[in-house]
Amino acid sequence: MKAFILAAGKGERLKPLTDEIPKPLIKIKGKPLLEWSIIKLRSAGIKEIVINVHHLGDQIINYFGNGKRLNLKIDYSIEEKLLGTGGALIQGKKYLDDSPFLLISGDLWTDFPFQRLISKNLKHKAHLVLIKKNEARSGDFNLMNSIINSDSYDKEYTYSGISLLDPCVIPQGESLNKELWNDVLKPLTKDNKITGEVFHGLVKNINKVSDIEELDVAITE
Repeated sequence: MKAFILAAGKGERLKPLTDEIPKPLIKIKGKPLLEWSIIKLRSAGIKEIVINVHHLGDQIINYFGNGKRLNLKIDYSIEEKLLGTGGALIQGKKYLDDSPFLLISGDLWTDFPFQRLISKNLKHKAHLVLIKKNEARSGDFNLMNSIINSDSYDKEYTYSGISLLDPCVIPQGESLNKELWNDVLKPLTKDNKITGEVFHGLVKNINKVSDIEELDVAITE
């Protein structure tokens, strides 16, 4: 199984810090955010990773190289123009095969056990890891018998940034101007083709300096 990490964003909310360094390379406990995810993926058994890059992408490529230093293989999908999350998958699909793959946001730190998804038998088009809504995150979904529903009221959960996808969900030969949820996944919920699970551990998106400071305290690894 391969993993695809979305790491092309400009990190607008972390400016001016991200004027000089891409958000995935911001250090948490002395280690780049993206490296934490890569090491966890490797420990779970992932040997091949695809990373899409745009903003200061050369820094990410120069830091990780071909992945040999971390005992895995890394390919880069270079976006000359910043694409949406769906467009990133359309362009990067050439680095994937026909097997399900892990999709992870490059701006999060988590203690989610990736092995849980690697060993999962994907029976639907996609499987999303959800977290409960809170003050910072409004609800986007409900979960009924492990099936994701986005049309119901009083939605309890939101997307964590971690999922297992069948590559068949990636549009073929279409415009790159696509977003993962609105254009790719949401239509599948109409036919009950997306499953989910709720994770109660730590999932932290890095959007402000205080997020970095909180993780520096919270992480005990």
